[in-house]
Amino acid sequence: MESFNINLNQTTETGNRYKKFLVILMVLFLAAAILSFLILNQQNDPREWIFLAFGIYGLGFIYFAYAGCKAKIYFKADDFAIEYQFGFFLKTPTSIMWDVIKKIRLGPTYITFSKKSGKDKKVQLGWLPYTKVIEIKDKVNSFAQSKGVDIEIAEFSKE
Repeated sequence: MESFNINLNQTTETGNRYKKFLVILMVLFLAAAILSFLILNQQNDPREWIFLAFGIYGLGFIYFAYAGCKAKIYFKADDFAIEYQFGFFLKTPTSIMWDVIKKIRLGPTYITFSKKSGKDKKVQLGWLPYTKVIEIKDKVNSFAQSKGVDIEIAEFSKE
């Protein structure tokens, strides 16, 4: 079977989530800088320390903005393994070899890989646009069928 690679950096939902994250991070850095200003001002320390605090928080914000823009978010599979990377805090992607997968459960917004060792690995896809969720599930389904892995389709039910 031919391998696939789905780039998730291009989704608009990820961009909006990241912008919200940056706004929250900016507010936190600004609050920490103001708190530092108030603490240093109460201690009658030189004004240079205040600029140092603002500079450190500003550099921290720039680092997170840069790291987020350069993050690689993807889901791919080949004949050897399934590999995915969600988020920019984890530097190494998660890989699951096809040889250790006993069963795959495809849920409405998740995929659970049941391993031969008895452990399960659940991959949450609910944060992606629905078209990307369907695309990933279809590709994993066809790949699993070609590998002879058991597939279970979980139905959505209201309880």
